[in-house]
Amino acid sequence: MNRIIIALVAAKFAIFGSTSVSAGFYSGKGVIANCNSEANYDKGWCAGYLGSWADGDIDMVRRKACIPSDTSIGTLKQVLMDYAEANPRDVETMSGGELLQRAFSRKWPTDSTDDTVSEIYRKTC
Repeated sequence: MNRIIIALVAAKFAIFGSTSVSAGFYSGKGVIANCNSEANYDKGWCAGYLGSWADGDIDMVRRKACIPSDTSIGTLKQVLMDYAEANPRDVETMSGGELLQRAFSRKWPTDSTDDTVSEIYRKTC
């Protein structure tokens, strides 16, 4: 009987544990922790995460922010950290991608959300 109960509990955790995974791979809290860390690995992770997100935006994948193409990783990090400090609730509740989108779109807003024509995007930045 005990084996059955243990098996059912294990199955429940396996099923419900996997369904609670969200589309956001990293939490806002996790991104801020890595970007705030002094460890070399975490610094590199942060730079890669910020850079890949910004490159996607510059390459018009997202079109939610007009990040200038010459913006440094250091500037991206400072914008993120400033936003996180001013908005701690967002850090707790948003995914990493949502947090970056919010921080960067507040710093470099775009007038257009039309992502069907790249020329419209280019004119709004």
